Amino acid sequence: MDSEEKIRQKKASRRRFFKGLALVTGASVAAYADARYIEPGYIEVSHHTAYLPDLPLALDGFAIAQLSDIHYGPVTPEKTIREAIALAMREKPHLVALTGDFVNREVSEAERLAPLLKPLAAAPFGMVGCLGNHDYKSGGNPITQTLERAGVVMLRNQSKLLASGLYVVGIEDTHNGHPDADKAFAGVPESAASVFLTHNPTGIFGAASRKCVALSGHTHGGQIRVPGFAPRNAADMEGFPMVEGWGKFDKSRLFISRGVGMMHQPFRFLCRPEVAIIVLKRGDKKPTTKRNLAERAVGAAEEGAIKLFHKLAR
Repeated sequence: MDSEEKIRQKKASRRRFFKGLALVTGASVAAYADARYIEPGYIEVSHHTAYLPDLPLALDGFAIAQLSDIHYGPVTPEKTIREAIALAMREKPHLVALTGDFVNREVSEAERLAPLLKPLAAAPFGMVGCLGNHDYKSGGNPITQTLERAGVVMLRNQSKLLASGLYVVGIEDTHNGHPDADKAFAGVPESAASVFLTHNPTGIFGAASRKCVALSGHTHGGQIRVPGFAPRNAADMEGFPMVEGWGKFDKSRLFISRGVGMMHQPFRFLCRPEVAIIVLKRGDKKPTTKRNLAERAVGAAEEGAIKLFHKLAR
């Protein structure tokens, strides 16, 4: 090989290197911009149908809007919280379920959040909630009292009869609280249909023997998903088999929301915030999730982004 050919090969190699570097740099900048400025406020309204064999026929079609992990505080923009509430109420739910981590840690955050929640009280059956691990950091009682003044019925190892034959049951957080599912279900007849609220998905183990629909959060769906790696679960949920969506545990069905807010860092990547609409139907079937055309298009774009990252990584 002559010296001129060697020079040409070196130049070609350099061009390939800088082209690859430009692609990787461009993709990294785009990913950062998406994770920091786009996804945290790009809320998905997900639609689900869940079945309860003992649901009274009169309540067939009962709709619940679930908001989880609002995390009012320094990381989650108030604008995102307002939009999530507006999107939830646009769906005209019968009930709003708030599954914990209302705040980052301070009672003052709950006091600022409380007025934002008031539109949710327009739901015919109002608002119900359970505490999350962050809600105990300034004491669970002050947070509970502040939220109850805003109209949220807080369930701490308690149940509430929503309508004839349908109960909502909530427990304290499994990490920082004192959960007692047996106490919570004590007044609920075996023949009644029930919706179970537990901030931490591991709370399902206390209610798995009941034919209930359980709603939870805590995981943020992983919050930041790195292509090629499994979503990271919460530190206190090591070994739990899922970070979002539906799962079956004995006789119960559990749904994990990706939540509204963020924790630690103001980033979400391939893991949009979520407002979940769960419609209850009488029956004994597997839950279903329906995504409209726009959401399917976003899902396809996310898959494309993952493939691109894999390609650039090679």
